[in-house]
Amino acid sequence: MDRMEQFESVCSESEEKDLKDYSRECAIEWLRGDKVVTVTFPAGAAECNRVKDYAQKYPDDVKISHLNPDGSIVARVNKKYIRISRPRALSEEQKAEKAERLRQWRESQK
Repeated sequence: MDRMEQFESVCSESEEKDLKDYSRECAIEWLRGDKVVTVTFPAGAAECNRVKDYAQKYPDDVKISHLNPDGSIVARVNKKYIRISRPRALSEEQKAEKAERLRQWRESQK
């Protein structure tokens, strides 16, 4: 068996088990100068649901290119929708207040 055949056999053996890991991947891809970005999100992710919602509300800005059988999506989004922001710095007191509000909301949902 030559090196290429060995490589292909190893890849095909590990492909099935690795596929599960990749199914949870998220990707954002764009080229400098483009106004449109390609995004990929797994099924059930908050971003996936948000993109689906935006595609209905703002069809000029967000278009779903592909809806996979597992529920994951590939979409084309206006670059203005992509934002990188620094996380808020919260004091321990603020964190405790947020945790308490979340606990109260969860209780009210029961």
